[in-house]
Amino acid sequence: MKILDYLPYAIGCAAGLLLSLVVGTVCSLSDDVKMVESVALVVLGGGVAEWYWNQLSRR
Repeated sequence: MKILDYLPYAIGCAAGLLLSLVVGTVCSLSDDVKMVESVALVVLGGGVAEWYWNQLSRR
């Protein structure tokens, strides 16, 4: 696999991390909830971005 194949996943992870930081700050969540939220959104963001990229490349 090439390094560029991981680019959609990395972009999705970065977007998920940014979203988790914004939501954690706006909602004033506790540290434990922020940690779980950030991990979940980073993984979900990467997975969704990679899935969407694969759907676009099949067309």
